[in-house]
Amino acid sequence: MNLDITVHGTVRIAGYLRCFPFDAWAMEPHRIALRRYAGELGLPEPSIYLDNGLRSRGPLPGLERLMDVVACGIYDVLLIPGPFVFSVHDLEASASVRRITGFGCMVLELPPLHVPRRCGPEPPGSMAPSSACAADDAKARQRLARDRPG
Repeated sequence: MNLDITVHGTVRIAGYLRCFPFDAWAMEPHRIALRRYAGELGLPEPSIYLDNGLRSRGPLPGLERLMDVVACGIYDVLLIPGPFVFSVHDLEASASVRRITGFGCMVLELPPLHVPRRCGPEPPGSMAPSSACAADDAKARQRLARDRPG
């Protein structure tokens, strides 16, 4: 895949969230995190697919709808907090990621929410957390540009 994110609006993006047990706030902080990360990458706001209060082994109507549209080529990028949203079982989660990428949709995980802080001055030659974040963002942009299909 090779996604050109330099032309605004050309990349179609989705996000997927699943929570068990039911989250009365509908995972709003996670929605905000998905939107914020998309913005940091220069991507448009994602369309969010949600399975709230559902176990990974049961029916997941939000994931089923997402898989249907991904199979049709509707989205180029899927943002997730981690593969655990597909299943708490690593093999099943990995299989879902492979299926989505097999349809030509890149799966990007959100970076960790908390950057560990060091006590005392930074050692010479180390990157400050903001520089490290900028480097991570640059790497994500490079992956998007390199991996876009066609």
